[in-house]
Amino acid sequence: MNVVYCAPVRSTHYGYALEMFQAGILQAFVSGVSRFAPNGALPEIGDKLFRADLLQNVYLAALRTSMPKAMSDELAHVSKIFIDRACRRFTSKTDLFLYYNGCGLESARRVRQEGGITMVEAVNSHVLFQEQIMREEHQRLGLQWRPFHHRETRRRLLEYEEADRILVPSEFVRKSFVNQGINEAKIIKVPYPIRSVVGATEPLHRHGKTDDVFRILFVGSISLRKGVRYLIEAFGKLRHPRKELWIVGPMLNPSGLEGLSIPDGVSFRGVLKRQDLQTAYQSASLFCLPSLEEGLALVLGEALGNGLPIVTTDHSGAEDLMTHDREGVITGIRDPGALCSAFERAIQDPEWFGLIRENARLRSLKLQAAPEGSGIVEKLSTLIQNPAIR
Repeated sequence: MNVVYCAPVRSTHYGYALEMFQAGILQAFVSGVSRFAPNGALPEIGDKLFRADLLQNVYLAALRTSMPKAMSDELAHVSKIFIDRACRRFTSKTDLFLYYNGCGLESARRVRQEGGITMVEAVNSHVLFQEQIMREEHQRLGLQWRPFHHRETRRRLLEYEEADRILVPSEFVRKSFVNQGINEAKIIKVPYPIRSVVGATEPLHRHGKTDDVFRILFVGSISLRKGVRYLIEAFGKLRHPRKELWIVGPMLNPSGLEGLSIPDGVSFRGVLKRQDLQTAYQSASLFCLPSLEEGLALVLGEALGNGLPIVTTDHSGAEDLMTHDREGVITGIRDPGALCSAFERAIQDPEWFGLIRENARLRSLKLQAAPEGSGIVEKLSTLIQNPAIR
Protein backbone atom coordinates (compact mmCIF):
# COMPACT_ATOMS: atom_id res chain seq x y z
CA MET A 1 0.00 0.00 0.00
CA ASN A 2 1.49 3.31 -1.14
CA VAL A 3 0.31 6.83 -0.27
CA VAL A 4 1.57 10.06 -1.81
CA TYR A 5 0.82 13.17 0.26
CA CYS A 6 1.42 16.83 -0.50
CA ALA A 7 0.94 20.09 1.43
CA PRO A 8 2.31 23.65 1.12
CA VAL A 9 2.61 24.38 4.88
CA ARG A 10 3.78 22.60 8.05
CA SER A 11 0.86 22.73 10.52
CA THR A 12 -0.57 19.24 11.13
CA HIS A 13 0.70 17.98 7.78
CA TYR A 14 4.15 17.05 9.03
CA GLY A 15 2.46 14.97 11.71
CA TYR A 16 0.31 13.21 9.14
CA ALA A 17 3.36 12.46 6.97
CA LEU A 18 5.24 11.05 9.96
CA GLU A 19 2.30 8.83 10.94
CA MET A 20 2.12 7.43 7.41
CA PHE A 21 5.86 6.84 7.33
CA GLN A 22 5.81 5.01 10.66
CA ALA A 23 2.97 2.84 9.38
CA GLY A 24 5.02 1.95 6.30
CA ILE A 25 2.54 3.36 3.78
CA LEU A 26 4.21 6.66 2.79
CA GLN A 27 5.58 6.55 -0.74
CA ALA A 28 6.38 10.26 -0.84
CA PHE A 29 5.64 13.50 1.01
CA VAL A 30 5.87 16.48 -1.34
CA SER A 31 6.22 19.59 0.80
CA GLY A 32 6.09 23.27 -0.02
CA VAL A 33 7.56 24.22 3.37
CA SER A 34 10.72 26.27 2.87
CA ARG A 35 13.94 24.32 3.37
CA PHE A 36 15.23 27.48 5.07
CA ALA A 37 12.44 27.59 7.68
CA PRO A 38 13.59 27.04 11.29
CA ASN A 39 11.12 24.14 11.65
CA GLY A 40 11.20 23.06 8.01
CA ALA A 41 13.25 19.90 8.47
CA LEU A 42 11.60 16.51 8.75
CA PRO A 43 14.54 14.08 9.04
CA GLU A 44 12.35 11.39 10.60
CA ILE A 45 11.00 10.37 7.19
CA GLY A 46 14.38 10.32 5.45
CA ASP A 47 14.26 10.07 1.66
CA LYS A 48 10.46 10.14 1.57
CA LEU A 49 10.53 13.96 1.79
CA PHE A 50 10.60 15.84 -1.52
CA ARG A 51 10.84 19.63 -1.59
CA ALA A 52 8.69 21.73 -3.91
CA ASP A 53 9.32 25.05 -2.16
CA LEU A 54 10.75 27.25 -4.93
CA LEU A 55 7.64 29.34 -5.59
CA GLN A 56 6.49 29.04 -1.99
CA ASN A 57 9.72 30.82 -0.98
CA VAL A 58 8.95 33.60 -3.46
CA TYR A 59 5.39 33.85 -2.10
CA LEU A 60 6.61 34.08 1.51
CA ALA A 61 9.08 36.78 0.52
CA ALA A 62 6.24 38.71 -1.12
CA LEU A 63 4.24 38.60 2.11
CA ARG A 64 7.08 40.40 3.89
CA THR A 65 7.04 43.29 1.42
CA SER A 66 4.44 45.82 0.37
CA MET A 67 3.54 43.79 -2.72
CA PRO A 68 -0.15 44.25 -3.66
CA LYS A 69 -2.44 41.50 -2.39
CA ALA A 70 -3.52 40.57 -5.90
CA MET A 71 0.08 39.70 -6.75
CA SER A 72 0.70 37.71 -3.56
CA ASP A 73 -2.57 35.81 -4.14
CA GLU A 74 -1.37 34.93 -7.63
CA LEU A 75 1.93 33.69 -6.23
CA ALA A 76 0.12 31.53 -3.70
CA HIS A 77 -1.96 30.06 -6.52
CA VAL A 78 0.94 29.24 -8.85
CA SER A 79 2.94 27.86 -5.91
CA LYS A 80 0.22 25.27 -5.34
CA ILE A 81 0.26 24.38 -9.03
CA PHE A 82 4.05 23.96 -8.79
CA ILE A 83 3.56 21.51 -5.90
CA ASP A 84 0.90 19.66 -7.89
CA ARG A 85 3.25 19.19 -10.85
CA ALA A 86 6.04 18.03 -8.55
CA CYS A 87 3.77 15.14 -7.53
CA ARG A 88 3.47 13.83 -11.10
CA ARG A 89 6.57 11.65 -10.84
CA PHE A 90 4.80 9.50 -8.23
CA THR A 91 1.34 9.16 -9.75
CA SER A 92 1.89 5.86 -11.61
CA LYS A 93 2.80 3.86 -8.50
CA THR A 94 0.48 5.17 -5.80
CA ASP A 95 -2.61 3.54 -4.36
CA LEU A 96 -3.89 6.77 -2.82
CA PHE A 97 -3.06 10.42 -3.43
CA LEU A 98 -3.87 12.76 -0.54
CA TYR A 99 -3.45 16.43 -1.35
CA TYR A 100 -4.02 19.82 0.26
CA ASN A 101 -6.86 21.67 -1.44
CA GLY A 102 -5.46 23.58 -4.41
CA CYS A 103 -2.32 21.43 -4.73
CA GLY A 104 -3.43 18.32 -6.59
CA LEU A 105 -5.91 18.70 -9.42
CA GLU A 106 -3.64 17.57 -12.28
CA SER A 107 -1.85 14.81 -10.37
CA ALA A 108 -5.15 13.49 -9.01
CA ARG A 109 -6.46 13.09 -12.54
CA ARG A 110 -3.41 11.00 -13.41
CA VAL A 111 -3.82 8.86 -10.30
CA ARG A 112 -7.43 8.10 -11.21
CA GLN A 113 -6.38 7.14 -14.74
CA GLU A 114 -3.97 4.63 -13.17
CA GLY A 115 -6.72 3.19 -10.96
CA GLY A 116 -5.70 4.89 -7.72
CA ILE A 117 -7.82 6.67 -5.12
CA THR A 118 -7.77 10.44 -4.61
CA MET A 119 -8.57 12.42 -1.46
CA VAL A 120 -8.51 16.20 -1.16
CA GLU A 121 -7.71 17.66 2.26
CA ALA A 122 -9.90 20.65 3.14
CA VAL A 123 -8.41 22.30 6.23
CA ASN A 124 -11.07 25.03 6.22
CA SER A 125 -14.75 25.22 5.38
CA HIS A 126 -16.04 25.01 1.81
CA VAL A 127 -14.40 27.78 -0.22
CA LEU A 128 -17.74 29.32 -1.24
CA PHE A 129 -18.81 29.46 2.42
CA GLN A 130 -15.49 31.08 3.32
CA GLU A 131 -15.99 33.70 0.63
CA GLN A 132 -19.54 34.42 1.79
CA ILE A 133 -18.43 34.95 5.40
CA MET A 134 -15.57 37.23 4.45
CA ARG A 135 -17.66 39.25 2.00
CA GLU A 136 -20.27 39.80 4.72
CA GLU A 137 -17.61 40.90 7.20
CA HIS A 138 -16.08 43.43 4.83
CA GLN A 139 -19.51 44.87 4.09
CA ARG A 140 -20.44 45.03 7.81
CA LEU A 141 -17.30 47.03 8.58
CA GLY A 142 -17.43 49.22 5.47
CA LEU A 143 -14.20 47.78 4.07
CA GLN A 144 -13.45 47.30 0.39
CA TRP A 145 -14.19 43.74 -0.65
CA ARG A 146 -12.00 41.89 -3.13
CA PRO A 147 -13.33 38.50 -4.20
CA PHE A 148 -11.18 35.41 -3.74
CA HIS A 149 -8.70 34.56 -6.49
CA HIS A 150 -11.12 33.23 -9.11
CA ARG A 151 -8.82 30.60 -10.67
CA GLU A 152 -7.83 29.31 -7.24
CA THR A 153 -11.51 29.07 -6.27
CA ARG A 154 -12.39 27.24 -9.46
CA ARG A 155 -9.49 24.84 -8.96
CA ARG A 156 -10.64 24.04 -5.43
CA LEU A 157 -14.21 23.45 -6.57
CA LEU A 158 -13.01 21.05 -9.27
CA GLU A 159 -10.96 19.16 -6.68
CA TYR A 160 -14.02 18.82 -4.43
CA GLU A 161 -16.02 17.52 -7.37
CA GLU A 162 -13.47 15.11 -8.81
CA ALA A 163 -11.87 13.64 -5.68
CA ASP A 164 -13.07 10.25 -4.47
CA ARG A 165 -13.15 11.53 -0.90
CA ILE A 166 -12.78 14.83 1.00
CA LEU A 167 -10.84 14.87 4.27
CA VAL A 168 -12.07 17.42 6.85
CA PRO A 169 -10.94 18.16 10.43
CA SER A 170 -14.21 19.07 12.14
CA GLU A 171 -17.98 18.85 12.18
CA PHE A 172 -18.21 22.53 11.30
CA VAL A 173 -16.23 21.96 8.10
CA ARG A 174 -18.20 18.80 7.30
CA LYS A 175 -21.49 20.70 7.57
CA SER A 176 -20.21 23.49 5.34
CA PHE A 177 -19.64 20.95 2.57
CA VAL A 178 -22.97 19.21 3.05
CA ASN A 179 -24.72 22.59 2.93
CA GLN A 180 -23.04 23.23 -0.43
CA GLY A 181 -24.51 20.02 -1.84
CA ILE A 182 -21.60 17.61 -1.32
CA ASN A 183 -22.68 14.01 -0.69
CA GLU A 184 -22.15 13.18 3.00
CA ALA A 185 -20.78 9.74 2.08
CA LYS A 186 -17.89 11.44 0.29
CA ILE A 187 -16.67 13.26 3.41
CA ILE A 188 -14.27 11.72 5.95
CA LYS A 189 -13.69 13.53 9.24
CA VAL A 190 -10.44 13.17 11.20
CA PRO A 191 -10.08 15.78 13.98
CA TYR A 192 -6.58 17.02 14.71
CA PRO A 193 -4.93 15.61 17.85
CA ILE A 194 -4.33 17.88 20.83
CA ARG A 195 -0.85 19.37 20.85
CA SER A 196 1.44 21.25 23.19
CA VAL A 197 3.03 24.61 22.48
CA VAL A 198 5.90 23.89 20.09
CA GLY A 199 9.24 24.39 21.82
CA ALA A 200 7.82 24.82 25.34
CA THR A 201 10.00 23.28 28.02
CA GLU A 202 7.15 22.53 30.42
CA PRO A 203 4.56 19.81 29.76
CA LEU A 204 0.86 20.47 29.35
CA HIS A 205 -0.79 20.85 32.71
CA ARG A 206 -3.39 22.84 34.55
CA HIS A 207 -2.48 26.52 34.45
CA GLY A 208 -0.59 27.99 37.38
CA LYS A 209 -2.31 31.39 37.62
CA THR A 210 -2.19 32.77 41.17
CA ASP A 211 -3.20 36.46 40.99
CA ASP A 212 -6.77 37.81 41.23
CA VAL A 213 -6.87 39.41 37.77
CA PHE A 214 -9.59 38.08 35.48
CA ARG A 215 -7.40 37.61 32.43
CA ILE A 216 -8.78 36.60 29.03
CA LEU A 217 -6.32 35.26 26.47
CA PHE A 218 -6.59 35.26 22.68
CA VAL A 219 -3.95 33.62 20.46
CA GLY A 220 -4.06 33.98 16.68
CA SER A 221 -3.76 36.52 13.91
CA ILE A 222 -5.52 39.84 14.50
CA SER A 223 -7.70 39.69 11.42
CA LEU A 224 -11.26 39.79 10.16
CA ARG A 225 -11.44 36.00 10.03
CA LYS A 226 -10.57 35.64 13.71
CA GLY A 227 -13.29 38.04 14.89
CA VAL A 228 -11.05 39.83 17.40
CA ARG A 229 -13.21 42.95 17.11
CA TYR A 230 -16.13 41.17 18.77
CA LEU A 231 -13.92 39.96 21.62
CA ILE A 232 -12.71 43.51 22.30
CA GLU A 233 -16.28 44.80 22.21
CA ALA A 234 -17.31 42.10 24.70
CA PHE A 235 -14.37 42.93 26.95
CA GLY A 236 -15.36 46.60 26.91
CA LYS A 237 -18.84 45.67 28.19
CA LEU A 238 -17.46 43.49 30.98
CA ARG A 239 -17.57 44.98 34.48
CA HIS A 240 -14.73 43.87 36.70
CA PRO A 241 -12.25 45.95 38.73
CA ARG A 242 -9.27 43.84 37.70
CA LYS A 243 -9.76 42.65 34.13
CA GLU A 244 -7.23 42.17 31.34
CA LEU A 245 -7.35 40.98 27.76
CA TRP A 246 -4.11 39.64 26.33
CA ILE A 247 -4.07 39.49 22.53
CA VAL A 248 -1.20 37.37 21.21
CA GLY A 249 -0.46 37.29 17.49
CA PRO A 250 0.44 39.36 14.43
CA MET A 251 -1.65 42.32 13.23
CA LEU A 252 -2.91 41.79 9.67
CA ASN A 253 -4.33 44.34 7.24
CA PRO A 254 -7.25 44.69 7.44
CA SER A 255 -7.34 43.71 11.10
CA GLY A 256 -11.06 44.10 11.70
CA LEU A 257 -10.28 46.68 14.39
CA GLU A 258 -10.60 49.65 12.05
CA GLY A 259 -12.46 52.50 13.79
CA LEU A 260 -12.75 50.56 17.05
CA SER A 261 -12.00 52.25 20.37
CA ILE A 262 -9.68 50.03 22.41
CA PRO A 263 -10.70 49.94 26.10
CA ASP A 264 -8.33 50.00 29.04
CA GLY A 265 -6.97 46.61 29.98
CA VAL A 266 -6.39 45.40 26.42
CA SER A 267 -2.76 44.43 25.84
CA PHE A 268 -1.37 43.59 22.38
CA ARG A 269 1.51 41.22 23.09
CA GLY A 270 2.73 40.56 19.56
CA VAL A 271 3.90 37.14 18.47
CA LEU A 272 4.94 34.84 21.33
CA LYS A 273 6.65 31.49 20.88
CA ARG A 274 7.76 28.53 22.91
CA GLN A 275 8.03 29.24 26.63
CA ASP A 276 6.71 32.82 26.36
CA LEU A 277 3.53 31.48 24.76
CA GLN A 278 3.26 28.72 27.33
CA THR A 279 3.55 31.32 30.10
CA ALA A 280 0.72 33.34 28.53
CA TYR A 281 -1.56 30.30 28.64
CA GLN A 282 -0.66 29.61 32.25
CA SER A 283 -1.31 33.24 33.23
CA ALA A 284 -4.87 33.32 31.89
CA SER A 285 -8.24 32.77 33.55
CA LEU A 286 -9.86 31.57 30.36
CA PHE A 287 -9.23 31.42 26.62
CA CYS A 288 -11.40 33.08 23.98
CA LEU A 289 -11.38 32.47 20.23
CA PRO A 290 -14.21 34.41 18.51
CA SER A 291 -13.47 33.13 14.99
CA LEU A 292 -15.80 33.65 12.06
CA GLU A 293 -14.29 30.71 10.17
CA GLU A 294 -11.77 28.00 11.09
CA GLY A 295 -11.20 24.38 10.21
CA LEU A 296 -10.29 23.21 13.68
CA ALA A 297 -8.23 25.79 15.57
CA LEU A 298 -5.09 24.19 17.02
CA VAL A 299 -4.95 26.85 19.73
CA LEU A 300 -8.08 25.34 21.27
CA GLY A 301 -6.11 22.19 21.98
CA GLU A 302 -3.27 24.24 23.44
CA ALA A 303 -5.71 26.03 25.74
CA LEU A 304 -7.34 22.80 26.89
CA GLY A 305 -3.90 21.34 27.45
CA ASN A 306 -3.26 24.07 29.98
CA GLY A 307 -6.54 23.47 31.78
CA LEU A 308 -8.14 26.64 30.44
CA PRO A 309 -11.90 26.89 29.98
CA ILE A 310 -12.76 28.04 26.46
CA VAL A 311 -15.20 30.60 25.12
CA THR A 312 -15.43 30.29 21.35
CA THR A 313 -17.81 30.20 18.38
CA ASP A 314 -19.51 27.37 16.55
CA HIS A 315 -17.36 28.23 13.50
CA SER A 316 -14.06 27.26 15.17
CA GLY A 317 -14.32 23.45 15.08
CA ALA A 318 -14.64 23.47 18.87
CA GLU A 319 -17.38 20.84 19.10
CA ASP A 320 -14.83 18.20 18.10
CA LEU A 321 -12.70 19.04 21.14
CA MET A 322 -15.15 20.17 23.81
CA THR A 323 -18.83 20.26 24.81
CA HIS A 324 -20.80 23.45 25.35
CA ASP A 325 -21.26 24.24 29.05
CA ARG A 326 -18.91 21.44 30.08
CA GLU A 327 -15.39 22.70 29.26
CA GLY A 328 -16.53 26.17 28.29
CA VAL A 329 -19.05 28.02 26.15
CA ILE A 330 -19.74 27.86 22.41
CA THR A 331 -21.61 30.88 20.98
CA GLY A 332 -22.69 32.07 17.56
CA ILE A 333 -20.40 34.30 15.53
CA ARG A 334 -20.35 38.12 15.71
CA ASP A 335 -22.01 38.14 19.13
CA PRO A 336 -20.12 40.26 21.68
CA GLY A 337 -23.15 40.10 23.99
CA ALA A 338 -22.94 36.31 24.22
CA LEU A 339 -19.18 36.47 24.78
CA CYS A 340 -19.62 39.03 27.54
CA SER A 341 -22.35 36.92 29.18
CA ALA A 342 -19.96 33.96 29.31
CA PHE A 343 -17.26 36.12 30.91
CA GLU A 344 -19.74 37.51 33.43
CA ARG A 345 -20.94 34.05 34.40
CA ALA A 346 -17.36 32.95 34.97
CA ILE A 347 -16.92 35.88 37.37
CA GLN A 348 -20.29 35.78 39.10
CA ASP A 349 -20.69 32.00 39.41
CA PRO A 350 -17.40 30.67 40.85
CA GLU A 351 -18.89 27.21 41.38
CA TRP A 352 -19.73 26.88 37.68
CA PHE A 353 -16.41 28.40 36.65
CA GLY A 354 -14.50 26.01 38.88
CA LEU A 355 -16.43 23.09 37.39
CA ILE A 356 -15.72 23.97 33.75
CA ARG A 357 -12.08 24.66 34.61
CA GLU A 358 -11.79 21.20 36.16
CA ASN A 359 -13.64 19.70 33.18
CA ALA A 360 -11.16 21.39 30.84
CA ARG A 361 -8.28 19.87 32.77
CA LEU A 362 -9.87 16.40 32.69
CA ARG A 363 -10.69 16.72 29.00
CA SER A 364 -7.07 17.59 28.21
CA LEU A 365 -5.86 14.55 30.16
CA LYS A 366 -8.27 12.32 28.24
CA LEU A 367 -7.18 13.71 24.89
CA GLN A 368 -3.51 13.33 25.79
CA ALA A 369 -4.09 9.74 26.94
CA ALA A 370 -5.60 8.80 23.58
CA PRO A 371 -3.49 6.59 21.30
CA GLU A 372 -0.68 8.57 19.71
CA GLY A 373 -1.49 9.97 16.31
CA SER A 374 -4.56 11.37 14.61
CA GLY A 375 -6.20 8.24 13.18
CA ILE A 376 -5.37 9.28 9.64
CA VAL A 377 -3.57 6.02 8.86
CA GLU A 378 -6.55 3.91 9.90
CA LYS A 379 -8.90 5.98 7.74
CA LEU A 380 -6.63 5.76 4.69
CA SER A 381 -6.05 2.03 5.13
CA THR A 382 -9.81 1.38 5.31
CA LEU A 383 -10.33 3.46 2.19
CA ILE A 384 -7.66 1.68 0.19
CA GLN A 385 -9.04 -1.73 1.17
CA ASN A 386 -12.53 -0.81 -0.10
CA PRO A 387 -12.74 -2.09 -3.68
CA ALA A 388 -15.94 -0.07 -4.29
CA ILE A 389 -13.90 3.15 -4.21
CA ARG A 390 -11.73 2.27 -7.17
